[in-house]
Amino acid sequence: MFEILNILILSREKSRYNVYAGKIMHTKILIRSESFHLRYQQWKEKDVKIHLEMLRGSYANEVFGKGSDDLKYERNKQYTMVNWQPTDINFEELAYLHEYFKNILLKNNYFQQLSDERTEVFDNGLKLTVHRHYLKPNISLEERYKPNASFLFGNIFLEHRFNSQSNSLSITANYYGDKQYDSFERFMELILK
Repeated sequence: MFEILNILILSREKSRYNVYAGKIMHTKILIRSESFHLRYQQWKEKDVKIHLEMLRGSYANEVFGKGSDDLKYERNKQYTMVNWQPTDINFEELAYLHEYFKNILLKNNYFQQLSDERTEVFDNGLKLTVHRHYLKPNISLEERYKPNASFLFGNIFLEHRFNSQSNSLSITANYYGDKQYDSFERFMELILK
């Protein structure tokens, strides 16, 4: 009887954790508290323009060949990604920027497919928390099959990764097949204005 009970408990525990080579991941729904939203509103009124300008400068330097110490830019046929690790912005401010970008996309014909919080624990004991928003173009089934249908900027992943040693924001536009997409440059113009 006790063996069956232990097997049930162990199988239930494993379902909450994913184990990958060198790390354990625990995932749950991302829920922002009321106090987060109040502080977010204050940040929007006071600091949003400063932080957008910082990201705009790093992005422009990297894309136009001057290089950036805090931003990495990757582009290929399947995706375009920006990973920004600012040293002058704290964890909470970057969380607000993460939320701000999600809200801009929701106002521009995207819907939220997923928001979750994932904690990764590596073999060496290091913990990394990842807040993710996954957004998709809000396109009707009928529109999807029209010739030259626009799939906006593609499917968008917004990821805020942080721990005591690291704080970064990653923005990825994923592209599928031969669908028609607006440029990543236009996407960045939209979220950075």
